[in-house]
Amino acid sequence: MEIGTFARNNEQVKSAIKLEPDFVDLRMDLNFSIDFAKAKDDLNKAGIPCTLHLPSNPDWKPIELSRGIVPYIDLGRQIDAEIVTFHTMLSTLFYDDYDIDIFLKSLPLACEASKETGVTLAIETLGLYYTETQLLFDMFPDMTMALDVGHGQIFAARNRALELINSFYDKISIVNVHDNHGSKMLDDVLKMKKDREVSQGEIRELAVRYDTHLPIGDGEIDFDTIFRTLKQHGYDGRFLMMCECPSDFPREKEKFTELWLAA
Repeated sequence: MEIGTFARNNEQVKSAIKLEPDFVDLRMDLNFSIDFAKAKDDLNKAGIPCTLHLPSNPDWKPIELSRGIVPYIDLGRQIDAEIVTFHTMLSTLFYDDYDIDIFLKSLPLACEASKETGVTLAIETLGLYYTETQLLFDMFPDMTMALDVGHGQIFAARNRALELINSFYDKISIVNVHDNHGSKMLDDVLKMKKDREVSQGEIRELAVRYDTHLPIGDGEIDFDTIFRTLKQHGYDGRFLMMCECPSDFPREKEKFTELWLAA
């Protein structure tokens, strides 16, 4: 098992190194500012590997794959990233058929680039059901999954991570761990639908609002069941602590370890 934290700038990389994680996720989302050559040097000196999280905008649309993915995958190779994660647009909850079609047409370029560079690609889960995920892995069998437990709770009475674990446990290359009150989004959408049609754009905006990245236990996620299911399927790989404040990593690691051992 490897337990990691994240950084969006070089000061956070230095702070993370002092906390002695098993790996550091270099995140290019939100207000990142990373000198990657310096980050690689600092991490190499400390003997700590890294993963890379590609950019996404506030409504979770991923980068323009057809134009931008290759340079980012090559960046992953240059910094020896063990995994490169990017967001999916496959969910019919948040995206229309046109967006999904464009996304699927762009993915072969990403897969080809990852093959050529030897970089492992992981697609981060967001609102995915079995059918959508099966389509992805049928079309792109070399793709792996960044299972985001927090995203699994958004707009869901039962965390979607459970279905994904049971069906695609052999595809998981990293698990993002953070808490929220995402099921309450169901009530918000139902109230809105009493008065009018709710657009997918509005649903995405609500999802962003509920993706609060709380510490473990401060939300409603049933980590006991999720961790028990992961263990039943033999997963013992990477876990990324994604509480929004990276300095909370020691406390989050302790809480995670306690829950994992008890599951």
